Amino acid sequence: MSAKTILVTGGAGFIGSNFARRLYTNYPEYRVLVVDALTYAGSVANLPDGAQQSGRYEFWYGDVRN
Repeated sequence: MSAKTILVTGGAGFIGSNFARRLYTNYPEYRVLVVDALTYAGSVANLPDGAQQSGRYEFWYGDVRN
């Protein structure tokens, strides 16, 4: 069975980043894909430290409305 991939939109903002961090920490079998436009509320500083190097966490800069 393949690993599940969870898409978190707005994942660099306050609420989205905490949700993505919780998924990443508590569900090691899941892959977490975060999409964020990095507007006033989003920041790459909110992403978990070292997560992008793990292969299970990926950040995409973009707007889901496009």
